[in-house]
Amino acid sequence: MNGALISSMGRIATEAVELRVARARDGDSAAREELIRDYVPFVLKTASAATRRYLTVGQDDEVSVALLAFDEAITAYSSPRPGFLAFAATVIRRRLIDHFRRESRRDETPLSALGQDADRSLALSVGANSDPAAWQSALERRDEMEQWKEALEEYGLTLDDVVRKTPKHSDARERAFGLAILVAQDSRLKKRFLSERKLPVEDLLNSLPTELAMSRKTIERQKDYVTGVALMLAKDFPTLREFLDLPRTGGYRNER
Repeated sequence: MNGALISSMGRIATEAVELRVARARDGDSAAREELIRDYVPFVLKTASAATRRYLTVGQDDEVSVALLAFDEAITAYSSPRPGFLAFAATVIRRRLIDHFRRESRRDETPLSALGQDADRSLALSVGANSDPAAWQSALERRDEMEQWKEALEEYGLTLDDVVRKTPKHSDARERAFGLAILVAQDSRLKKRFLSERKLPVEDLLNSLPTELAMSRKTIERQKDYVTGVALMLAKDFPTLREFLDLPRTGGYRNER
């Protein structure tokens, strides 16, 4: 095979990738998913080179980070130079660096795993795992995510609102989660919360157990986070809660 033919084949392959990326970027979800599946070997190779160790799908968190970065690259890519794959490799390396920096911080917010395009993030969380059960679990999480986002809209919130208002420190976060459990499990609080579509702050203040005692100002500051988590618990999204590594409900039950 001569050099001209090899060069021509390389150019055709590059053009094919660019066309597939364009279709995916323009909203063809099937084209996007197929492109991601086809380029899993490229993603693994790039991520392994960046981490300087062999990575395994379904075992290493870096694989999910790299797959999400590849998906991000599809959305962000616009210029023919330096070419999509080179661009994607750069995005993957940068996101892995960000991942390592986050991992080095011990006070990370659990809901920071989510954000814009969280439904796709959940679907990709199993990477390219061919296990049907793993894909089924990912699809269930995606469905629950859509339902949760719709429920949040009824309360005037978005997923980003909940993420942004998540308490940064673990002790404050645990106490706020305790409030969400109380709202979701106390029958009177839950009924008012779901019927009025807002956090019943006054009733909540009057129902706080000693271990959760806090001021109105603190509750108001954490209201978006408490509302979001209380909705997740009250409407029972088990696979989503498992993905976020949130504790199971319990400990503040007060049926009335």
